[in-house]
Amino acid sequence: MQVMACGWRGGLAAGLLWAGRLVAAEPAAPAAGGNWPEIRDQTFAVVWETVNESYYDATFGGVDWAAVREKYRKALPDIADKEALRGLLFAMLGELRRTHFSIQPRELAVFTPAERTRMGTVGLDLVYVDDVVAVEAAKPASAASRAGIHAGDIILRADQVDFGRLGDYLKNTGVSPARRGLYLTALAVSRLRGAVGATVQLQVRSPDGQERPVGLTIEPTEGEWSEPMGDFPSVPVACTVSSGPAGLAYLRFNVFARQAMKDIRAALRLVPADGGLVIDLRGNPGGITVMAPGISGWLSDRTFLLGTMHMRQGHIGFTVSPQDKAFLGPVALLIDGGSASTSEIMAAGLQEAGRARVFGETSPGAALPSLFKALPTGDLLQYAIADLQTPGGVLIEGRGVVPDEMVLRTVADLAAGRDPVLAAAHRWLETERHKPSGAPPTAAKP
Repeated sequence: MQVMACGWRGGLAAGLLWAGRLVAAEPAAPAAGGNWPEIRDQTFAVVWETVNESYYDATFGGVDWAAVREKYRKALPDIADKEALRGLLFAMLGELRRTHFSIQPRELAVFTPAERTRMGTVGLDLVYVDDVVAVEAAKPASAASRAGIHAGDIILRADQVDFGRLGDYLKNTGVSPARRGLYLTALAVSRLRGAVGATVQLQVRSPDGQERPVGLTIEPTEGEWSEPMGDFPSVPVACTVSSGPAGLAYLRFNVFARQAMKDIRAALRLVPADGGLVIDLRGNPGGITVMAPGISGWLSDRTFLLGTMHMRQGHIGFTVSPQDKAFLGPVALLIDGGSASTSEIMAAGLQEAGRARVFGETSPGAALPSLFKALPTGDLLQYAIADLQTPGGVLIEGRGVVPDEMVLRTVADLAAGRDPVLAAAHRWLETERHKPSGAPPTAAKP
């Protein structure tokens, strides 16, 4: 069983947004071939039964799951197409008020090489700072870069989606700031990806306060993609590795996917024994959960647990096994509100083990291991199968990982090209590297 923990598909947000009818509907997708009422009812049944059988908490957190089925089943006769059914299922899953329950349209999932060329992006990296969705970077030569969008610009609207209004709605419904950031950024990213040739209309505000409309055409996604695993689709993979003259190495990857492991392993092997390492998990929404202990094995000379999955029947521990020639010097780990799922599992486990010091912002607390299942409509159901607890007994879901050093970025930082989080990590690494031999490291909080 390949367990996924991908926090960008949070069921709670989806349920809230659909229930509030704040997301403008796309044109209705055609019904799957065959008898629509039969396919519709089968899909509803598969979703409800899958959750009923696999949800890690037999009490459903106090939610009467059988009553939820009856509540939403009454509306089924009026559901005429796939888009309407997705909305109904989103709302039903949202009743659980947990992450990692969602419906992904098959049209947006990539499973074949041909689909990789048909699904694209406008080339923006987004981040949630100062309570807004802002541009962290515009990829060179991308549609966004050619249109004059720069780091520090704020995305106010994408087509009919008003992010300020959505943020207020989530705030008024009690969603935490970290989760608001995760949901709003994920929604913005989803609007900026799609079929190659499609267009998206943005309303953008520059750091000087000037607003302007920007129309962008989605272009092919350049670079490597992960390979699909069962019903888990392909995703673009990016890995950044650099080393400085002072022996400080930097590693950032956008998703926990097997295709990234080669670069990650090579980067960890190249860190000098007397150097320091930054692992940047900001904006990384998760991926293959078992990669977290695998990577951590290159950072330790002892066996320990990153955490334990608690399922309805039994539990599974994520054991870190030390690797030959592991890097044993100081490790700084960077997180923010976009660091979800496997990123949180790895950050919390290394922090608690005293193997890394964590910098940045509190993560969103979206850390439920999950699986994907193809539905009769062709869409994909993501569903959580376990809760995750650190060896010290901390549940990450709903809490998040609290950094050892809280460092916030601002829109002004983005616009000026400053990174106070990375700067703080570098200062700590330099201090640790020059400590007298035998001095204890300054790592995780007690």
